[in-house]
Amino acid sequence: MSVVDDIKQRLDIVDVISGYLHLEKSGKSFKALCPFHQEKTASFFVFPERQGWHCFGCGAGGDVFAFVMKKEGLDFGEALKTLAQRAGVALTRRVKEIDERTERLYQANEAAAIYHHHLLLNAGAAQGARQYIERRSLTKETVAEFQLGYSLDSWDVLKQYLLGKGFAEGELVASGLLIESERGGYDRFRGRLMFPIRDIKGRVLGFGARALDDSLPKYLNSPQTPIFDKGGILYGLERAKDAILRQGRAVIVEGYMDVLTAHQQGLKNVVATMGTALSERQVATIRGITKELLLALDSDAAGDAATWRGIEVLRQTLDREVWGMPNWLGATSHLGTKIKVISLPQGKDPDDVIRESPDEWQRLEDEALPVMDFFFAAAAKLDITKPEARAEASERLLPLIAEMGDELERELYLGRLAQLIGVSERTLIGRAARLRRTKAERLKGSQPLITHSDDPLEEYCLCLLLQYPELKEKAGKLSPEHFERSENRQIFLAWQENPQQIERVVDQSLYEHLEALRAKLLPPIEERERERALGDCLRRLEERWLKAKDEFLTRELRPEVIEVNIKLLEGWQQKGDDSRWDR
Repeated sequence: MSVVDDIKQRLDIVDVISGYLHLEKSGKSFKALCPFHQEKTASFFVFPERQGWHCFGCGAGGDVFAFVMKKEGLDFGEALKTLAQRAGVALTRRVKEIDERTERLYQANEAAAIYHHHLLLNAGAAQGARQYIERRSLTKETVAEFQLGYSLDSWDVLKQYLLGKGFAEGELVASGLLIESERGGYDRFRGRLMFPIRDIKGRVLGFGARALDDSLPKYLNSPQTPIFDKGGILYGLERAKDAILRQGRAVIVEGYMDVLTAHQQGLKNVVATMGTALSERQVATIRGITKELLLALDSDAAGDAATWRGIEVLRQTLDREVWGMPNWLGATSHLGTKIKVISLPQGKDPDDVIRESPDEWQRLEDEALPVMDFFFAAAAKLDITKPEARAEASERLLPLIAEMGDELERELYLGRLAQLIGVSERTLIGRAARLRRTKAERLKGSQPLITHSDDPLEEYCLCLLLQYPELKEKAGKLSPEHFERSENRQIFLAWQENPQQIERVVDQSLYEHLEALRAKLLPPIEERERERALGDCLRRLEERWLKAKDEFLTRELRPEVIEVNIKLLEGWQQKGDDSRWDR
């Protein structure tokens, strides 16, 4: 039995969740107001028999690990330690060793950040870096708050310093501070302005480093390490989280300097993607602490394209509120988070605008375009005289219109789209029916309702993906929601991110499970048979999820819904108002 299974057997999910929520008995289940979205009627259910939970409002769900991870903002390894302590389960020696090695990487990066910061403030060689900071109008307080630093233009000065602090060379290579070579490791960052990059808890994960001359690349980042994953980090989030929670709004920009200038001017709800395209994992780090996300990316054509991609990532990743029935455009849910776009002046980035006028930036933020208005403005730039442009506009805008929570807004925007591309609203409604989401998209955002102590089907599917890399192109319809066990879901997410080097992405506490899946012997099968086996896995996983949902609706939820409807009918009859039933 794995340590995860041992924890699940010792803990009762009702006991765990009742420590966070007030649960009420509802048949064989328990219900509560969902902690992950605002609601007035309880749609959050806990199932003791299945040891699982599901919210029929926002679609979140899973097992006890999934709940603790989402509620506490933990990764899988942190949730494992938390629940193991609660269950009285001793983690294996390997898990402890991995945890200790990981802690050493944090410590090495923290020591490097302190050293670099000292050099920036005191070293004569750092004069150029100090002049650059002065030109960018950064204050001493901002430099100290974000612990900016300077790396000497030397091959091994940081190495020698950290070796003197008791770190092993292998630890420094693993942390990304050294580059490994046949002659021994040497400093990765040399002669650069240093930006420590921290997680939401304030731990130093890695560094961004800016050249102060014509050296390329202009910005150099730490490599992928067990603790640093550029695609999953938002720069400045540890400093911005309190302001985001207080204001209910987060602004996402592109660069370090945008964040530093914003925070210096008291605009502390700003975080950055560090120049990368916005990713699902970056959104996952912030979606639980805000109900409004604003994108402020470059105003050029590349920036517009990045904004389009960013909005699509947000739509696919943010939590949804599920409707009981599809609306007249076929949508069954809408986003629980508002998405807006800040329109930047041509040729300027957030840093420029904020330094010139913080009040102007605040105005731009307050007047940010709702996502639909941004899309209409972008669609208006298309050559609508061409059929393919009209088709592109409808394909992009119709799903967004369908998902709008307000019916009047849906009608208004549908009319705008009809006028834009020169067709009738009736034609667009028919088009919307053809564009309805596929089965895989309908499942997105929904979590399985059943949790098993082991799952041969999930593990066989993962074995196929891990042992036959060529199957990646055939796994497009497979989603994390197909995996009921949190450990399998985390491995699948890591495989999606980096199938060739999954060890660099997956939580280290899952290494043993990953190795077991890789080592499991599969019967020798031809390439076509492998594709057929994977397709069969996907079909069975979908059927299982749909069957579990239908059984729950039949046995547990429908009687309660009927009872609620009877009470509503009785109340309306007492008022003599039965007009609502005609709708």
